[in-house]
Parts: sequence; C-alpha cells; structure tokens
Amino acid sequence: MKLGTAVFLFVLLAASPGSAQLVKYDILLFNERIGTVVITKKTVGDTAEIYMLESRTKANFLWIKRENYTRYDVVYRHGQLYSSEAKEIENGKLKRWNKVLHNGQAYEVEGNKGKTLLNGAIVFSVVKMFFENGTKQQKLFYESEAEVTSLKQISPGTMEYKGSDGSRNVYVFQDGRLVAAETHVSIASVKLVPSN
Repeated sequence: MKLGTAVFLFVLLAASPGSAQLVKYDILLFNERIGTVVITKKTVGDTAEIYMLESRTKANFLWIKRENYTRYDVVYRHGQLYSSEAKEIENGKLKRWNKVLHNGQAYEVEGNKGKTLLNGAIVFSVVKMFFENGTKQQKLFYESEAEVTSLKQISPGTMEYKGSDGSRNVYVFQDGRLVAAETHVSIASVKLVPSN
C-alpha cells in the first residue's frame, strides 16, 4: 500500500465515529514554561487507534533562540502499528521527517535518513505512553527517528529510552498513568508536566 493510501485511510478513520481522549502537558525549560504538547487518541471500534501529537515551543536562553513544531500522526490496527508520520520544524526549517507504513510483512520507512525496512511487530510507541502504562513494555517505537529502541526501568515506575539522535528520555508513571517526562539533550533538559 502506498503512503498516499495510508494518508487517505488516516483521514477516513479520523472522520469515523468513535471515542476520543485528549491530554495536554506543559513543556518546561529551567522550570519556565516554553510550550505545550497536546496528544489525542481516537478509538474506532475495536480495530483501530488513531493518535496525533502536536508540540510547540519557543525558547530564548543563552545565545540560542529556538522555535520548534513537532507533529506525529500514528495509526494502530488490531494492536499493531500500521502507519506513522513524523515531522519536526525548527526555526521555520524542516529539521527531520519520516513516514512509516506496514506493507503486510515489514515496515517501509522513508525519511530524511533515506529508506529502510523495519521487521517485527511494533505494539508500543511514544504516543501510547501518554495513555497506557509504559512500565509493562520492553521495546518502544520512537516516532521522531522511526526506530525501535529498548525501554528500560531505571526505578519503580520510571522508564528510560535513548534515541539515536542523542536524546535520553525518562517517563514517570504513578498507578499506571504518566505524570512527568524529561528529555535530556547535550545543552539542556526539557520537562513535561500535566497542564492544570
């Protein structure tokens, strides 16, 4: 199936009746709010889950001025990843992007790093962490980089994964619910906390 067909399927599923959930988090840098991330989940019957993540940040610190927009559009069918599109725009320029589609046997990946295939079933990813208990998982699909990485418990209720982009990501769960997250990069750490 071509990626254009996957986009059509995404729009068709999104327009279908079903239940929807929305969560919102503030993004903090040095304990100051610099943006928000909004994640929606729509369930269509018992066959499909549609996720959309949108993040917007604007920060001025030291000599760096950065505006960032990130969006993921992700579809799961029958409990497995079917398609994923991710893009990140930094200071008005496309920084990275990828499109992932299951062809019935493997995942075809196309993006700023070129084309590749991912084998094996993908059942959990970053967008699912906002709605499901991540402490029960060992593997994670990282939408930004279109890669599968290890998800490790570093303390009770706290999970960590590292991306090939150099980020170290920590997610904290209480009673199975995400209550905080941190992304550590070379120059700073960014925190996510639920919006009031």
